[in-house]
Parts: sequence; structure tokens; C-alpha cells
Amino acid sequence: MKASDYVANWQNSWVIANWKMNPSTQLTVTALMTDLQQQIPADALQSCNVVVAPSFIHLSTTQQAIQHGSCNIGLAAQNLCAQHADKGAFTGEVSGAQLKDAQVNYVLVGHSERRQYFNEDDACLIQKIRHAFAHDLTVVFCIGETQAQYEQNQTQDVLSAQLMVVKQLAAEFANAQSDNLASRLIIAYEPVWAIGTGKIPTIQEVQNIHAFINTTLTDIDASLATTPILYGGSVKADNAAEIAQCPNVNGVLVGGASLDATGFTQIIQAFAQI
Repeated sequence: MKASDYVANWQNSWVIANWKMNPSTQLTVTALMTDLQQQIPADALQSCNVVVAPSFIHLSTTQQAIQHGSCNIGLAAQNLCAQHADKGAFTGEVSGAQLKDAQVNYVLVGHSERRQYFNEDDACLIQKIRHAFAHDLTVVFCIGETQAQYEQNQTQDVLSAQLMVVKQLAAEFANAQSDNLASRLIIAYEPVWAIGTGKIPTIQEVQNIHAFINTTLTDIDASLATTPILYGGSVKADNAAEIAQCPNVNGVLVGGASLDATGFTQIIQAFAQI
């Protein structure tokens, strides 16, 4: 099956792997995908949407592994160009059109590492999302607060501000009488202080924040009430089952733990059972 043929069931849970700038070789990518497809139970994919987001250089290798494998897995990119949706003189960038041609179904936008290291602001993120939608890519929009903001009890204020991007896009969809935004958008809440640190909010905090995000989205547009909201930040095999039981947690965005096929499969199984 080609990666572009992947069709998610939006009633299912989601487990998305963000490999970041890993692994370092094509050989390792092939081995990881082989291990994953051998270990993921077929019945788990009936109730859990599984998506992998390799680096740009590994998209083709991952797509080929999906095409020649036995598992129904979606393919995501970690970024796309904000300057143009199709092509142009933008050295080092990859466009939405190129991603679509590479069999990509999903794209991450707004990850804290992009915000922090590349100074991506709301204007940039809105352009990226527009370009993704122009080529029928589903957007995984990442939001989250820093350690300082968390300690100062500013989490809800920060998330409300970040979700103004969604509010603007919802207004644009309404004005254009376009398709439902909710069918093209996934929210991933990743507290910045939990990413790769081993720290994690309490289960009650995760539950409360996801409820807040759901309420905020519903206030923006009633149709957004069904938008999947994923949790990210030090998600591992040993805490996935507990996270999976939280109301309003529709899945996870997994970083380092997704590079281990056995552990990642255990995370998938935890979310396949909810």
C-alpha cells in the first residue's frame, strides 16, 4: 500500500511518531520500519491510527517501507515551507506540493523546537497551515508552555494565545464556505518542559489541560469540538496506558520512544485498547 493511500478513521485514537533528526542512516530507518511492521498487531490498527514522521531525507525510505509492508501506517513530514505552497527560490525548504508528491499525508506545524530554534511566529505558522491545506495535508498543530510559564500558572493563557492561529483559520474557512476545518486538523499539546526530560504533568493536569483545549476549540467553532487532541512530552511504554485513560486525550505524539520498535508498539497497544 502506498503511504498516500492511507485513510485514517477519525473515530480512532492516534499514535504519531516524531523521529526528529533521527536516525542517522537509511539502513537504520529500514530496520526500524521492518521491526515496527513485524511487531504491530494487525488488530491494533483497527482502532488506532498510526503515523510516522521521519526527517525529509528519510521520507522516501519510509514511504517505500510502508508500501512494501503489511501495516496500514500514515506518513507525516516534520515541517514545510511558509513562503510558497508549490515551488520557488527558497533554498533548503520543502513545499506542500513536494510533500504531497512524496506520498505524505500529514505535517507537523508549530512544534516547540521550530518555535524556539527558528523563531516561527503565528504569521509563519498560519502560512504553513494554509500551504498544507492547499495540498490536502492534514496538519498536526503543536502547542505548549515553557517551564517558566508553567511555574507561573500561565499555561492556559499561553495555550489560548497559541490557539488564536486556529481561530483565524476557522474564520477563513467560514468566509470561504470551505470544508470543515475539524476534518483537517489535529492538536498536539506538548508542555515544552516535558519534551525529552522524563518529566510529565500529573494525569490530572493532563486531563484538565485537554479539557481546556477542547472547550477553547469549541468556543472558536462548534465543529471543532471533535478535533483530536493528542498529548506529547516524555510519552513512554510505561506511562502510555495511564495517559490513554484520560478523558479528552485522543492519542499521543511520541518523540524518542518512537525510535524503539518494541516500546512504540506497546504505546500503540495502550491506545488501541481505549
